[in-house]
Amino acid sequence: MPLHFTRADVERLLGPSNVEDSGYDIEGEQVRISYSSEGCQEGLPAGWKVRANTVVGISVSSKIEIKLTDVLIPGKNYDQIYRVHTPQMVDYVDVQEGVRYTTIDGAVQTTTYFGSEADDKKLRCGEHKYAAPVPAGAKNKFEQTPYDSYGRIPFEDAQARLDNFMFELENLNDAKPHYRGFIIVYAGRSAYPAESSTMAACSKDYLVRVRKADPEVVIATDGGYRNELTVELYIMPNDAYPPMLMPTVSPRNVEILPGALTPCSK
Repeated sequence: MPLHFTRADVERLLGPSNVEDSGYDIEGEQVRISYSSEGCQEGLPAGWKVRANTVVGISVSSKIEIKLTDVLIPGKNYDQIYRVHTPQMVDYVDVQEGVRYTTIDGAVQTTTYFGSEADDKKLRCGEHKYAAPVPAGAKNKFEQTPYDSYGRIPFEDAQARLDNFMFELENLNDAKPHYRGFIIVYAGRSAYPAESSTMAACSKDYLVRVRKADPEVVIATDGGYRNELTVELYIMPNDAYPPMLMPTVSPRNVEILPGALTPCSK
């Protein structure tokens, strides 16, 4: 049971993992078990108030075909999570019980178990933040999969990635302006002051100034900190939840470098 049992409990039941990344191959089913690294940290809403090596998720993929109609409970409401670029993939989520079915064309590919709604509310470190305010009445949710992502590269190379991103956004909005683009920048463990917000702002400025993007259509956001500097580009419908900010390093563990950054210069 996620958020209640530990790696030691799992290994007492199943022995050491027989597949890399804490996985098991059990009678034709591929099982991946994820564990917590440590408890709550300042500036990180993700995570739970549990000990290190507590089970936080169990993902099961079966070689046997499973139909979605065989697993959904009739009359029960499920959250549906879509993908912008692969509409044939839909996730059905039972938040109350903590189970998620990832499907392709009505066939279950993966079943994932996570903490129940009650446990999540009791043990979560903090509320998640989004790249922009959630639109009023937003219901549709999309998988947190970036259109593109890159690290610390020359700005000439970043321009090409931003150009492709803008081209895709313009194509989707050609018939009707229904999509927004998001630029989320995470600074690394060693970072200049305001590095992520500066890089996010200058990336948007390039698209608005050079590519003539509508500033209301492109949102640039400081995502916090990760192990390495990371830029993520998302495209989401206007009426959907914006991308969730997912930093992985607490500000307390960041080395602030002297000097200033000019990320959008040669």
